[in-house]
Amino acid sequence: MPFEEICRENYARIYNYILAKTGKKEAAEDITQDVFLIAFQKGDKFLCHEKPIAFLYTTAKNLVLEYYKKSRTNEVELLESEQAAFEKDAYEELCSMKSGSINEADYRKQVLQMLKPKERDLYRKFYIDKKPMSVIAKELQMSETAIRMKYVRIRKKVRKIVADLRLDDF
Repeated sequence: MPFEEICRENYARIYNYILAKTGKKEAAEDITQDVFLIAFQKGDKFLCHEKPIAFLYTTAKNLVLEYYKKSRTNEVELLESEQAAFEKDAYEELCSMKSGSINEADYRKQVLQMLKPKERDLYRKFYIDKKPMSVIAKELQMSETAIRMKYVRIRKKVRKIVADLRLDDF
């Protein structure tokens, strides 16, 4: 079967498969093109493959997995840049904005009490003890990426606690 015929008969199926996996039209279009580009580059190896359609689906699956890996990497890079933007934690930032109208020590205690014990422990290690995330990750035998995500969640929770306590109304 010629390459053009295989493309014509399977392009929509491969696209729909990828769209179902990614949920994003642009990503599905790009990945589908990459699938057929890889098949084209394989040339006779692709055309002589025992099951060329299975080759297309396997290639699509692998490219979707690669897409998700890149997405996570980009997410981690975004989180790292967000972390760099927050050189001070939420408490210190709010305290400095309010020109000392809030007693930071009391404020920190109040908010820390509202965190779960594990969250409180993580908070202390990074923000109070000033341990690097790489060290914390090794201590807890977790990946640095997982630790970063935990800190993102803790920061979100702290922002909500601050909003709920209305401490920013001082």
